[in-house]
Amino acid sequence: MSREYWVAGLMALTAMFTLAGYEFMRSASTVLFKTAYGAENLPLVMAAMPFVVFGAVWVYGHILTYLGPRRTLVVTSLGSGGLIVTCYMVVLTGAKWITPILFLLKEVYIVLLIEQYWSYINSSVSPGTSRRVNGPVTGVAGLGSVAGGVMVGLTVQDFGTETMILFGALALIPSAALANITYTIHGEPDAPPPESVRSHMGWRWLKENPTLFYLLMIVLSTQVVSAVLDFKFQELLSIEYNGRPDEETAFQGWFWGTLNTSSMVLQFLVAPILLSLVSLRLIHIMMPVIHTIAIGAAIIEPSIVTVGIAFGLFKAFDYSIFRAAKEVLYVPLSFNERYRAKEIIDVFGYRTGKGASSVVIAALQRLGIAMGNYYLAIGFVAVAVWLALIFPLTQRAKAVVAEQGAT
Repeated sequence: MSREYWVAGLMALTAMFTLAGYEFMRSASTVLFKTAYGAENLPLVMAAMPFVVFGAVWVYGHILTYLGPRRTLVVTSLGSGGLIVTCYMVVLTGAKWITPILFLLKEVYIVLLIEQYWSYINSSVSPGTSRRVNGPVTGVAGLGSVAGGVMVGLTVQDFGTETMILFGALALIPSAALANITYTIHGEPDAPPPESVRSHMGWRWLKENPTLFYLLMIVLSTQVVSAVLDFKFQELLSIEYNGRPDEETAFQGWFWGTLNTSSMVLQFLVAPILLSLVSLRLIHIMMPVIHTIAIGAAIIEPSIVTVGIAFGLFKAFDYSIFRAAKEVLYVPLSFNERYRAKEIIDVFGYRTGKGASSVVIAALQRLGIAMGNYYLAIGFVAVAVWLALIFPLTQRAKAVVAEQGAT
């Protein structure tokens, strides 16, 4: 088996451990925050997200410059685990104030680590190999999400919601070890020397490369969709499970486990076929069209079922086909575009899309507007913006491939 496939496979296993732990963190941190402050305050805590993520990406960029990609990944993995354990210890004291910090940490650490895995994969495979392996990579990684979600559902009522946090931290130990082994065996991509780096975070490459700019705009749009669907879903769940936090945590664990099982079918079967037989432009167009239909149905008949389906479809496609098709666009790019600009797009962009929309929602709520009544309409508009941005993105990406072919 070639080096390309070994790197993709080993990093997929690394992501599998990380995503298994994240399922424990996601369900527990969300329920703990809602128990402490209520679902109506989710937009308020999300409003802090852009500032937290900006700081995380800034720190990451500086660590990358001086430590290189391998040691940066190890440091950020173990550092995230240490922060999670610290939050767990504070949670045990009964302090409510730690729950928004835990919630924000959950949102940041997972994307910071996952995007580093993809940066290494994109630096190690050719465009053709990328089309073949991206779907299975997300599928192998998704096994961790399925296992984690199922384990939450099976164990939370015995161990309690708080203990799920500790389980999430422990999962980062094998993921850090496996990532370090993969880099050690297969080497690091060529990186510019520290003294030549003029931008630790990667903003300059967004200005210079239109493909990256359009990707950022699309990611921001998709995360507005994700945020409002999540808020609506959590609002409905809080009403349904009022006063029963462990039961809600169990439901959320089963929900995410079922969703991730569906994602695996898309990852292992659908994504490789689509990427092999269908143009990237058509695949990217299909995504917002499907979500338009699902959100439209939820607008007509809002319920846990219809909103859950719309939210579940978004997450299932985001973790599989959309992810696989998006990563192909990074393969021809430079080290700084893959490791720095990508973190701006897929870490800062992903979480800022949620955070910025949350700022607006929180402000309007303070004015007495019942924003829960408008979440689905906002999502529908954001999907329309996403669809419009696909055309300049894919046109530019096609031009880049043509230019490379000519050279």
